[in-house]
Amino acid sequence: MRDHHEADRESRRETCHALHRELHHAVRAEHGLTHRERRRVQTRDEILQAARDVFAESGALDFSLAEIARRLGFTPAALYKYFDSKDDLVKVLAENAMANLAEALARVSPALPPDQRVVEMGMAYLGFARDNPHDIALVAMHESLQMTHAGGHAGLEELVMGVFREGAAQGVFSAATDQDVELMVYGAWSLVHGMAVLLERQPPQVAKQLRLARQRQLLQAFVNGLKADWSA
Repeated sequence: MRDHHEADRESRRETCHALHRELHHAVRAEHGLTHRERRRVQTRDEILQAARDVFAESGALDFSLAEIARRLGFTPAALYKYFDSKDDLVKVLAENAMANLAEALARVSPALPPDQRVVEMGMAYLGFARDNPHDIALVAMHESLQMTHAGGHAGLEELVMGVFREGAAQGVFSAATDQDVELMVYGAWSLVHGMAVLLERQPPQVAKQLRLARQRQLLQAFVNGLKADWSA
């Protein structure tokens, strides 16, 4: 019989495979659409790409449906055939960003011990944020995305919560209840997201000094703290 540790590793691998199955099923489903339905999907994708470009260029404050429509040769009213509101459009963009982030975190080896995996997932998050700053901004912009539920993205939730639950179950992390585990996740997310946002705003010479080795050192210090009795 496999021990609990091996079962958790298998669960991590299955989560990675599930992300690829979701994409495969989406592609297959699209092939089964009528010409009109495929055209609608294509137009929706074009709107999302234009919206992402506008967000990247203008930021959250100047994010404009009118500008998105102008680039596509639409009237602003035409966008409402595909999205209920501006918030609905932003939510879809944010969910796409969360899916991309989940893929980045899923590349961390599930064979690593939980404490090392948390550090590597934190570094993967920071790397994703460095390469995709606008995706991270979209995630932060949409207030309905709660970290403990990962915006409803089951793959990301399982990856993030799973590694902390595994560490708690093995006694690597000092957590007596599920609420302790959720607090650990919140703390880890706050740390890596805060570093990502702050580094983006620093002058290049300052950001360079704080990256990589220093980031890893800070993440390791946080993880080491989770091994002690911090609940008091």
